[in-house]
Amino acid sequence: MNGSTHGASSFTARNLLLVALSLLATAAAAVTASPLSLSRARRSQNPPNQQQQQQPPGQFKIGVEVNMVAVPVTVRKPNGGFIKELPKEAFVVKEDGVPQEILTFSQEGLPTHIAILLDISGSVNPEWGSIKFATKRFIENLKSDDQFALITFNTETRLRIDWGNKSDRLEDVLSSVYCKDNTNLWDAIYVVANDLFKGIREKKAVILMSDGLDNNSTVSYKDMLDAAIRSEAAVYVVSKTAAVRESYIHDMAQQGVYYGIPEKEFLAADDALKKLSYETGGRVLYPTNFGQLDNIYAQVDEELRNQYTMGYMSTNTAKDGSYRRIEVSVNAPDAVISNRPGYYAPGQSRVGK
Repeated sequence: MNGSTHGASSFTARNLLLVALSLLATAAAAVTASPLSLSRARRSQNPPNQQQQQQPPGQFKIGVEVNMVAVPVTVRKPNGGFIKELPKEAFVVKEDGVPQEILTFSQEGLPTHIAILLDISGSVNPEWGSIKFATKRFIENLKSDDQFALITFNTETRLRIDWGNKSDRLEDVLSSVYCKDNTNLWDAIYVVANDLFKGIREKKAVILMSDGLDNNSTVSYKDMLDAAIRSEAAVYVVSKTAAVRESYIHDMAQQGVYYGIPEKEFLAADDALKKLSYETGGRVLYPTNFGQLDNIYAQVDEELRNQYTMGYMSTNTAKDGSYRRIEVSVNAPDAVISNRPGYYAPGQSRVGK
């Protein structure tokens, strides 16, 4: 082989290699940019057992024993404000009317896994700037031992940031979001409850930001609610249903955002969200606009930091998958208590498994 032939051959080989690398890079970029369901995204981001490896050494767990029933409890004064520094002996926990022994007790804010679930349907587009700013600020102010995940939904549910406590990608992630399409609200909650919280025994919460109207889900409300209760995550709903109904449904209808939706649908959506928050031990908060999110996020953060968390081993040892009612009372004058009202016992196949 002469020199010129060898040079041409080497040149061709190098070109082929560059073309191949370019094609691989293009394919990788296409995969990264393509829509992913939450379950697929998690499988692609986290190898097996990565979740356990990322937890800080010595992190307090409220569910070391699978059969331990964890009950976060908020105790308020009638006019607002939290009642703090109550001893364990001040509380009585009953399951289906039977007193239970409180085995674990904490009155400090425990490390929490917080799923931030953001509606990015077309109807929230005018206020996305406010939503983005408040969400970023909330995440940046989380405690160092908290973990957060960021999920968006419209007709698709997408995991934007998996569990962690680093906020360095937030600005880029939130700036890449475009608000459009319908609202698959029940689908989004169902996927988060079934997939995102799977295997997590620590304290859990969801902050759901939405205008509150589901209009395209394939999952029923009943199945979504069942999955949410089984996840044992308190759902805090930041809902604009009341504001839309009471203040500017007429203006929005003129813009075509809520055109043709009767008022009774807003009432039904509001009732559905109230039931979701009650059954999971959370709350519904009503900003008149999403520019108030800073204050709303602060309320949720304050509540999570001021909850008592207690755990008991149920005296009912039957693994029958039944729903069991939890009642909590406290020996404190005029105290207002909130907690999740019940849970599903082990032994029944869970939704999504």
